[in-house]
Amino acid sequence: SSTISKHWEAELATLKGNNAKLTAALLESTANVKQWKQQLAAYQEEAERLHKRVTELECVSSQANAVHTHKTELNQTIQELETTLKKKEEEIEGLKQEIENARELQAQRDSLTQKLQEVEIRNKDLEGQLSDLEQRLEKSQNEQEAFRNNLKTLLEILDGKIFELTELRDNLAKLIECS
Repeated sequence: SSTISKHWEAELATLKGNNAKLTAALLESTANVKQWKQQLAAYQEEAERLHKRVTELECVSSQANAVHTHKTELNQTIQELETTLKKKEEEIEGLKQEIENARELQAQRDSLTQKLQEVEIRNKDLEGQLSDLEQRLEKSQNEQEAFRNNLKTLLEILDGKIFELTELRDNLAKLIECS
């Protein structure tokens, strides 16, 4: 039971270490998510501003080729921003998955902690039972030793009485022979 207890303690220490690492990663991921959301908002604002700018340039400019070139560049920038946005969304999904994994590991750690506590309680109960049995055994051995000593004393007394009876018989036999 002590090796099981040590095993669970080692498992608990490992889980605590993993939990600390996952908590740190979770905090860092949360910070990154916030930063990416801010960047995303900035990209969206930039995209809207660029769309407005393209519209303004189309209305104001009389040079269609220059506007068309600028519009193409802006559309390309918008596409790049949308690609970046998709990547950030994928990263956010990945971070959500990591958060879920961290929660699952936390639940496993809690479950193992509870099992370890149950094993420790059971171990203490068994140690108490063992101590009780050892005390009973010692008491029983003491009682047996006292019983043996009493039997030896009784045998010694009985031997003495038998010896006295034998002498009495011999004396009686001598008296009968003499009379």
